[in-house]
Amino acid sequence: MAEVTLDNVQGDLFSRGFPKYNEVYYLFSIVPGKEKDFSKALKTLVSEKDKYISSLTKVLADWAIVDAAAKENRAIGDPAKKEIVPTSNALIAFSKRGLDKIQVGLTGHSLSLNNLKLSDPAFDMGMAIDGPRNLNDPPHSTWDPLFNIAPIHGLLKVAGNCTDIIESKLNDIKSILGHPTVIKDIAGQSPPTSVDSRLDGQVRPWEQRMNGHEHFGFRDGISQPLLKGINSDAVLEKDTYMQTDQNIITVSKKPPGTQDGIKADPSRRPEWMIDGSFLAFRKLEQNVQGWIDLVDKFASAGCENADHCGAKLMGRWKSGTPITLSPTQDDPDKIGPTNDFKYKGVKKFECPMGAHIRKVNPRTDADSVKMARMIRNGIPYGTEFSDKPDDKRGVLFACYQSSLENSFQFVQRAWSNTETFPTSRTGYDALIGQTKNEELLHTTLHDLNEEAIDPGLGKFPKMVTMRGGEYFFVPSISALSDILGSD
Repeated sequence: MAEVTLDNVQGDLFSRGFPKYNEVYYLFSIVPGKEKDFSKALKTLVSEKDKYISSLTKVLADWAIVDAAAKENRAIGDPAKKEIVPTSNALIAFSKRGLDKIQVGLTGHSLSLNNLKLSDPAFDMGMAIDGPRNLNDPPHSTWDPLFNIAPIHGLLKVAGNCTDIIESKLNDIKSILGHPTVIKDIAGQSPPTSVDSRLDGQVRPWEQRMNGHEHFGFRDGISQPLLKGINSDAVLEKDTYMQTDQNIITVSKKPPGTQDGIKADPSRRPEWMIDGSFLAFRKLEQNVQGWIDLVDKFASAGCENADHCGAKLMGRWKSGTPITLSPTQDDPDKIGPTNDFKYKGVKKFECPMGAHIRKVNPRTDADSVKMARMIRNGIPYGTEFSDKPDDKRGVLFACYQSSLENSFQFVQRAWSNTETFPTSRTGYDALIGQTKNEELLHTTLHDLNEEAIDPGLGKFPKMVTMRGGEYFFVPSISALSDILGSD
């Protein structure tokens, strides 16, 4: 049995997230003086169960239909006859400034938002302050216009099997929320999306077997927290290591505690936040040509070829096969994207200490590692590099957790950005590591004798650039209706 009521949790908050080929992130502001009208509209939005904002119950049912169709497609074997199941789902979330605006319209009760300074200081600050201060993000003034031209109060995440069905649902939700008189667009863009107030993403082409892969070519989203009563028993039995307590992902009456050195007291959270989750949303631009140039230095790094070098930096081959289980070549047929491995006894020559997936998930049983888990349900954006190499592309990164300080912020700051984690000569995470003042990155590779290769890949610029983002809170369905919404 799940530790949450599936009808009460928004539907993207599990390892598979929304079924999707396309996805839109729509950012909006609440019009001054219309705060009370917004709360009324919000209550209307969730009054019809799962019609607009999806619960876990609805999304799990959608996945059952999608999986059944996929099974039939595999049996037919003809791509031309592939059945595409029509699905659409949406999530709504609010920044701290958005919750402040909602509070203005709620004259009958307090949301106790001042408590967030103590319970969730990163969320209280917002990413525009926390990112440059604590995560080595670029200055807020350099972010894409969408993220620095006006206050962002809310986010709508709408996903589906095609753009038409997404646009229809998005427009319906905007209409219910009173666009443009109660909520309004943010008059800024984030290229390559050429429309104000939104970012568009799409799964990479399945015809080229790139679906599920990000633009550097690696299969993404493999190692996800698995939740009892939400993920199937078969999935839980297959991957026992990633079984995760529900209170790591959603806010609970019994929070999991805090990472060492973190000044946050989750017990101070308002009770209405239970069954909700914190969302870290970031637009991450990938330098694909830079990555190609970097791994082409494979000979100096003691690697057999460029793919081998990339696998060492990632910790997996492009298929998702862990390099710890297949050190010299990809083996998608016999091994594939498994999570059945740990790093104890693994040689640094086979998998460097600074490999991306080793940095962000050390795979020990320490409480700090378990508390750092987060559900990641983003999507690529931009054209294919092979078609238009000069275009912008990357990942619309979205992760969910019960504590930003324990999970996203901790992993980025204390692990990916720290050259001395987990050992003094590890170096940075070559994929998402960020240094102060745009200094160059470095990561340590080893030869067969476990000796550090000097200089190896040498120093290199970051491969991923953060172009904007924000922290949001994803309330429960009941909180949307009965606390943030009003009659």
